[in-house]
Amino acid sequence: AGRKIVAAKHTDGVHGDQRKRTSLAGNLALGALAVLAGVAVCELLLRLIGVGYPVFVWTDPIVGVAHIPGAAGSRHYEGRPWIEINSDGMRGPEARLEAPPGTFRIALLGDSFMEAFEVPYPKTVGEVVERRLAELRGAPVEVLNFGVGGYGTAQELLTLKHKVWKYSPDLVLVAVTTGNDVSDNYRPLRRANDIPYYVYDGPDLVLDSSFLATRGYRQRTLWTRRLSWVVQHSRLFQLLNRVRHNWRKRERQEANAGGIPGDEVGLRDEVQLPPSTPEWREAWRVTEGILRLMHEECRKQGTPFALVTLTRGIQVTPLREKKQAFLEQIGAENLYYPERRLADLGRREGFPVLNLAPTMAEQAERQRVYFHQHRDTLGVGHWNEAGHEAAGALIAAWLAREFPGRATP
Repeated sequence: AGRKIVAAKHTDGVHGDQRKRTSLAGNLALGALAVLAGVAVCELLLRLIGVGYPVFVWTDPIVGVAHIPGAAGSRHYEGRPWIEINSDGMRGPEARLEAPPGTFRIALLGDSFMEAFEVPYPKTVGEVVERRLAELRGAPVEVLNFGVGGYGTAQELLTLKHKVWKYSPDLVLVAVTTGNDVSDNYRPLRRANDIPYYVYDGPDLVLDSSFLATRGYRQRTLWTRRLSWVVQHSRLFQLLNRVRHNWRKRERQEANAGGIPGDEVGLRDEVQLPPSTPEWREAWRVTEGILRLMHEECRKQGTPFALVTLTRGIQVTPLREKKQAFLEQIGAENLYYPERRLADLGRREGFPVLNLAPTMAEQAERQRVYFHQHRDTLGVGHWNEAGHEAAGALIAAWLAREFPGRATP
């Protein structure tokens, strides 16, 4: 009888454990279903209210970051222009390796001003140059837009070496954003470790690709490469990615705090002055060295090289009193130190340079128009449609003078 009681208790214990495990499995299954249902509801709500933050860039072992081939969508926070990246990572339509007969082909290199996610593609500066220059030359013109947001001159040189030449351009045109390109080319000023830099090793400017081994680059690769499909197709993951991006952006801004008070987030006012610290002197030395390498690269290919300096909002504001207050704040005599310095470099090295800021500043005051706009705020941020149109018209007229004549059939 005792053995029977013990056996019964053992059986009851086994059955109890099984029931507990069954109950736990059931609870976990219900929990998983609840999470999935919650995710599905969030996904549906985000789609219904039109919230989307599509991702257009991922990591790249050569330039650090590049456009995702074939990415497309509209950005909820940037005015909803439709953005398409072609199969070779350029914003815009597919491009044949060989230009159509009789076409003057321009390879346009630059950063977010050339990428121009803020405006529809037909309104971008590259497209304006293409249309206007074709009219002036009396022959077809094609502008291939290699611009990527956040690029410094170092990444543009790498793009030229590894991506541009297969398209056999008739001209390489580099756009320099004076407000941050010089500082972006030097790690101690940019303070980012997940991109390549050029550094001087004695008299030689050499490539530093140590970013490939950094933790930040590996983490970014995990998110952008391995989870790319999920982020591309899930609005919820896009929202999470946007939160992550904003967090990292705040960290970078806090790390870069401490310089001359800025007129605009993301731009460095120190570049408006002759360099007074070892860091800024080296940043200018590296930047000018990279531009020499670009010019030499083009010379080896037998392709003309030209440079255009872009504008920043304070340079082309229609309000003279605001310019004067800015000059007094930073202790500068005028707004064009980097423009003059790069023009001098072009004269020494033998390539043409167009400075947009002085002429666009005159237009802004005369027409009482703003060329820069960030959402509803005028005078800051990237170019608006008026800025792209004005810059494109000036660049086209300049190129028509520098490179006259019809393209060779």
